[in-house]
Amino acid sequence: MMRCARRVPASVLAALAVLLVGAGSVAATDDYTLPFYDPSVTLSYGVDRNMQPGVQLDWTGQVWAGDAPHWGRVYDNHTGSDYPMPLRSDLAAAKGGTVVDVEGGYGTQQFGNFGNFVQIRHADGRDTLYYHLASAADGGLVVAVGQAVSAGQWIGRSGCSGLCYGAHLHFEALVQQGGNLIPVDPLSSRLYTTWPPRVPFLASYMRESNAGTEVIQRGGVITHWVEFRNAGGRTWRNAGVGRAALATWNPPKHASPFRASDWLAAWHATPLDQASIAPDGTGRFTFGLRGGAAPGSYRETFNLVAEGLRWFDHARLGGYYIPIIVTTVPQ
Repeated sequence: MMRCARRVPASVLAALAVLLVGAGSVAATDDYTLPFYDPSVTLSYGVDRNMQPGVQLDWTGQVWAGDAPHWGRVYDNHTGSDYPMPLRSDLAAAKGGTVVDVEGGYGTQQFGNFGNFVQIRHADGRDTLYYHLASAADGGLVVAVGQAVSAGQWIGRSGCSGLCYGAHLHFEALVQQGGNLIPVDPLSSRLYTTWPPRVPFLASYMRESNAGTEVIQRGGVITHWVEFRNAGGRTWRNAGVGRAALATWNPPKHASPFRASDWLAAWHATPLDQASIAPDGTGRFTFGLRGGAAPGSYRETFNLVAEGLRWFDHARLGGYYIPIIVTTVPQ
């Protein structure tokens, strides 16, 4: 029971994070997610859907007169969505596609239009653009023109290049019209997988087969399962790129002395039990634990991973670990 008590603060933080980005969410019309991983990041300014000077139409449908900016909503003639975040925060592809253009040569605070950027073309006919990135020299770009990227894949880091008065990501969705790319508002158009939109990968601890200490006879094997709620914007799947799996953590992918024969690798406890789990659903991960270590008390730490794409935020996951006692006494 002590382990549950230690988890409570982390679980509460995870629940609060979920509330910020999507509690009570409903299905949206498309399959984009927010283009970053930190659920505490919030919108500063959205798209002005009326390009007439002095008239601002925000994503809620409210019209504002004049050119004064309205925090959290819109400013005049703004063509994207601004998300303030620390310099060099990791950014994600909002949807799978192909990188069609990049720029990475501007310094972190060099003025001049959009600065460093990544442009991704999607199969639905839209492009997404990610502006004001850190320079390539600062690790701001991790993709190249012609590269195929998966939804939720790491593509670069935030910066303040171009016309920028504070570190943030300017995110745009565009559609081809008459040979031109025309900005569309992803919020008013409900392009996201959930409403409100969410980051791609996020989870919260729900329950497990034994929330106390597992006692294993040396050389013996027990079965353990744990359930997490999919609090992010991408559906979890147990096959393909981004497969949801439970793996060892702290450090990542360390070889576990408790690996059982059903593990896929010394660090890979199990993929998701179900074929898929949509946002707000609960996924189960079932795996064996073998008493392979010398008799004594241990703590094995695990984290979720979208394989080939991204580790989940372990703290928001609830800091998941399993206390284990290996004994020579038959159980």
